[in-house]
Amino acid sequence: MHNRWHLYDELIDSVPHDQRVKSFVYGDHWLMVESDAGGVGLAQHFPPILGAAKPPLSPYEIINQPLRTVAGRIKSWDFNVASIGLAALNAANNTLALTPQSHISQGVNCLPGNAFDFFLTEAIGKKVAVIGHFPGLRMLRQHCDMCILERNPQPGDLPDAAAEYVLPEQDIVFVTGTTFINKTITRLLELTPKAKVFMVGPSTPMHPLLFEHGFSSLSGLVVEDAAGVARALKDDDCEAIFASGGLKVNLLPGGVQ
Repeated sequence: MHNRWHLYDELIDSVPHDQRVKSFVYGDHWLMVESDAGGVGLAQHFPPILGAAKPPLSPYEIINQPLRTVAGRIKSWDFNVASIGLAALNAANNTLALTPQSHISQGVNCLPGNAFDFFLTEAIGKKVAVIGHFPGLRMLRQHCDMCILERNPQPGDLPDAAAEYVLPEQDIVFVTGTTFINKTITRLLELTPKAKVFMVGPSTPMHPLLFEHGFSSLSGLVVEDAAGVARALKDDDCEAIFASGGLKVNLLPGGVQ
C-alpha cells in the first residue's frame, strides 16, 4: 500500500535533532515558531473549534520542546495542532535563505507583487486552477482560463470536491501550504501528474525535496525580523507580515528565480 505519510515523514526528518523551540506566538490568523538556532517559521491556523475554551496547545507545551517533536505534530488531525507542526517545520528550513551558503539564498525576492504576478507570463493562455480563494488574483484571471476551488466557495468558485474532476485537465495548479495541514496535499499531487504545481504563501515549506514530489516551484516566506513579524501577526493582511520583517522567496528546481 502507498504510504501517504511519506512526504510528511521526509520533511520531519529534515529537522535537526539538536534544536528546540525558543518562542511561540499565536496570532489571529497566523502562528509563529522560533527555534533556538535562530530559525523562524509561520503557518496559517484555523478558527477555533466551536465551544473550544482555549487554543489546542499553550506556549508552555511547546517552548523548550525539541523542534523535531513539535514539527511531527503536522500529522495531527487537529488542524490547529498541525498548523503548529508546519510552523516548526518551517522554522527549521525557511530562515536558511538568509545564510549565503543556502540553496535558497538567491531566491529572496524584494520586488513588489505576489507569487501570482511572478508566474503571470507562464500562465498566459493556460488552464489554471487555484486551490483556495487567494487575494490578488485579478491580474492572473485576465490572462488565463482560471478556476478557483474553495472549501467555502464564494460566488464563481467551485467547491473543493470538484478537484477530482477539474485538476487533471489543468496546465498550472497553485496550492497553499495549508494543504499539508488539512492532509489534501497527497491527493492533489496525484490529480496533477501533467500540470505544473506551484506552492505559494507564507505557510510554504522552502525545502528542495518537494521538487522530488512533483512541485515546479516554491514561493514562500523567510523571516529576518522575528519581533517585527510577531507584532504583525494580529493583522489579517499578508502584506503586513512582509512589511514587518518577512521576505518573499521564489525557489525553482536546481536554482532560483
